Amino acid sequence: MITRGLEKLRRLGLVSCLLVGTGPLSAVSVAEPFFPIGIYGVGSTEHLQQVHEAGFNTVVGPANKAFLDQAQALGIQVIASPGASAGRGFDPSKFEDKVIDYDHHPALHSWYLVDEPDMTRTPPWQVAMDQRLFKAHAARKPTSLVLFDGVHARDYGAIPDILMVDSYPIPWMPLAHFSQHMTWARSIAGPTKPLYAIAQAFDWYAFRDAVPGETRFRVPTHEELKCMTYLALAQPVDGLLFFTFASGRWFLPDHPDLWHGLLDIVQSLHRHSYLLGCKRLPWVPSYKMAPYEKRRSETQEPSIHLSHLRDAHGTEHLMLINTTEHPLTLSLSLPSSTQRWQLAGSPPDTPFGGFRPGSLYEIPFEKYEVRILQGIQVD
Repeated sequence: MITRGLEKLRRLGLVSCLLVGTGPLSAVSVAEPFFPIGIYGVGSTEHLQQVHEAGFNTVVGPANKAFLDQAQALGIQVIASPGASAGRGFDPSKFEDKVIDYDHHPALHSWYLVDEPDMTRTPPWQVAMDQRLFKAHAARKPTSLVLFDGVHARDYGAIPDILMVDSYPIPWMPLAHFSQHMTWARSIAGPTKPLYAIAQAFDWYAFRDAVPGETRFRVPTHEELKCMTYLALAQPVDGLLFFTFASGRWFLPDHPDLWHGLLDIVQSLHRHSYLLGCKRLPWVPSYKMAPYEKRRSETQEPSIHLSHLRDAHGTEHLMLINTTEHPLTLSLSLPSSTQRWQLAGSPPDTPFGGFRPGSLYEIPFEKYEVRILQGIQVD
């Protein structure tokens, strides 16, 4: 009876089981939650293989059989447009066939309902009405909606199954702006709403028609891209995507420094997968920053973002991120919820036994540097 029950749960994707022969249950492990590490602009099966090899498990791409079948074969999930965008002219004749043909496809992660309705001034009531219309046509997979401004989660956040927020600040806005929009979205939408962050992996020059009058253009540096990535995880978010692989004049592999920098970051996410999908813990840290006049970023928030997180295995982590281009020194008293703290990746038998909770430490930061402390229990 137990075995049959577990097999049913396994088919539902809730657990994975290892049964040896016909004997008793030998091992049961809880299935790892799926955390999307995705990229926009993957429009062909040819590019699917390339992004799969790069370590991505999710793409924003088309809803057609060849693409979805190839994605399934590679273990990639697809966020796809149904063929219509919520707003004026959301006609069922444009999406009905796609829903019937592909809503059940195992590779379909969610339907991309609308992109930046706050930017295009599509009213929330219109998007909500179109969401209901879409669901009424037998759509069972989740819907995704992307916002330009995280604060607009108060108007649109309750509509989709998955809320996504994009923020592309480089080079004319402070990088802390990215974190600010994710914080607003998470605070407004609440801790249980699936929230995906979309980080900038492109040069605005390729989309210069969208920003008339701007003359300063460049790609994000590796430090900036890594900083945005970990600021998203510190929220925490439930998925992380990058914009974009290919779109219009832009093709990411044509920019090798950015492309290889992104590949390095994606591989680091796989190596440190315990940081994906953490839960944020309440923390009112006691700290100081030097130099004093640089203690706040250009968004008037603390220059170093501090988050206290717990992963799925119960291990605690402190994520400390310099959101500015200035070198800083953080004087921080560490929480006492664990016996010791150590720098993530360092051997457990560090000479001084790790950082002691309650003690005050001075930690230096280069511009946009990410430091992660991990809680350890001492026998």
